[in-house]
Amino acid sequence: MSVEGFKFLLSSPHINKDSTFVMESTASYHLPLYNFLLNQNRKAYIINPSLISKYKSTNTLRKTKTDPLDAVLIASYANWLEVQLEGRSSALETESKILSRSRLTNSEDLAKAKTRLKGNLSVSFPEMLKFNVYTDSMLNFLSVYGCAKDVLNATDKQIEKAIKGDRKQATPRDKELAKTIKKVSKESIGVALHASMTIHSAKTVKHLSEEDTFFTEALINIEKEIHPKEIEIITSIPGISDISAAHFMAEVEDITRFATYQKLIAFIGTDPTIYQSGKVTKNGKISKKENKILRKYCYIMATSCVHWNPVLGEYYQKKRDEGFPHRKAMVATVNKLIRTIYALLIRGEKLKMY
Repeated sequence: MSVEGFKFLLSSPHINKDSTFVMESTASYHLPLYNFLLNQNRKAYIINPSLISKYKSTNTLRKTKTDPLDAVLIASYANWLEVQLEGRSSALETESKILSRSRLTNSEDLAKAKTRLKGNLSVSFPEMLKFNVYTDSMLNFLSVYGCAKDVLNATDKQIEKAIKGDRKQATPRDKELAKTIKKVSKESIGVALHASMTIHSAKTVKHLSEEDTFFTEALINIEKEIHPKEIEIITSIPGISDISAAHFMAEVEDITRFATYQKLIAFIGTDPTIYQSGKVTKNGKISKKENKILRKYCYIMATSCVHWNPVLGEYYQKKRDEGFPHRKAMVATVNKLIRTIYALLIRGEKLKMY
């Protein structure tokens, strides 16, 4: 993908100002082209790949898959629907979605890096696990000293300098921490040869933490610019933070795209699968189709609401008392939360707790 390639596409003799562009949602790979087309004031639409797959199965039994055939299939599907798909997003909404997915990827990488750091510390400097190693001060320190041997070879001033990082001078707390670390290091059972792994892990956690702060602030700011009222409404529900609301709106974009709350639940993928044959009707597991990113953040929001929202907390407990296992009760709570958010956004009202 490149600007030259995108411009070459628009220069095709088969394309004019009124041409409509339709593409599959492919994780985040389609977003640069989609954003480029929007900035060029072109009509561009995104199709759910699950719908394309279903459409293909009704038109052919062949399993051949090539890029040209896929392009024809997508165009045929768009023609069939008369291009009344998901509607158009603004360039800002596209940027917001990119930020949302970048933050999620970074968060997952950060969680793995933190696990690796603790694993490396358990070998090179296990005494440090008594501290919260994810604070700025400890990450600064561990980015320089990965084992007790290095600490014992350093002066108090050098350790204080490592702890303070980019700050102008060490605080009394930094000096106290330096003394404590020096004392603990004298009886360490750590393996000094593993120190470089710990230092690298600490630097990775520090970098990813800074990235997380950047993505979080950028996503919240852009969503408050695009959907100020929606963010205000969603965060009126106890237990939902700005960042969770921002992720929700980045994926949903426009609540009026969904004619009913059931369609929103289906889009998120927490609707139950139903099996019916003759007189037998069974509810299976949730579909887990559609938007897994949105599903994840709805689950996070519901988990928080169970603790901080008395209504949803009671609802979850009621399901547990009815014999539902934890995950099944949580899915029911997620769907109740989605219904609540949908109703509030459609009405344009904040939640009123009595």
